[in-house]
Amino acid sequence: TKAHNKEELEKALEIAFKEDRKVVLEETLVGREIECAVMGNSEPVASCVGEILPTAEFYDYEAKYQSDSKLTIPAPISETKSNQIREFAKKAFTKIGLKGMSRIDFFVHKMTGDIYLNEINTIPGFTDKSMYPMLMASSGIEGTKLVDKLIELAIEEFSGEVL
Repeated sequence: TKAHNKEELEKALEIAFKEDRKVVLEETLVGREIECAVMGNSEPVASCVGEILPTAEFYDYEAKYQSDSKLTIPAPISETKSNQIREFAKKAFTKIGLKGMSRIDFFVHKMTGDIYLNEINTIPGFTDKSMYPMLMASSGIEGTKLVDKLIELAIEEFSGEVL
């Protein structure tokens, strides 16, 4: 739920506490939502970055799967900003010990251009609307090549052999 004032916040908290006894509050960050696919084990590689242009104010389930939200790949941002995001994505992937694949999502603040880590998706989607395979395809690894590479990474991780 996104709240714009105190009354909406109180209603949002009421809804949230019906679902759980703990809730998370986050300050709204006005900016662009940029995503990066990462693949690898000890030496991860990052895809080009993509941008989500939601049809709604809040990119929720409905905006993602039941509307005409747009995905722009590559994201229309500077090469410098794109490279910063890609490096941050690889660093986040490595720092928390991920293996195989992940999609790392960021916000780029509208006014300052500062980059904020939004979330790390450890099992990103693989549907026809999913950013991970689209980002990797745009970076030259698509379809069966992508699946083959992910299988090789899993075998490498569990067997200790580089294929």
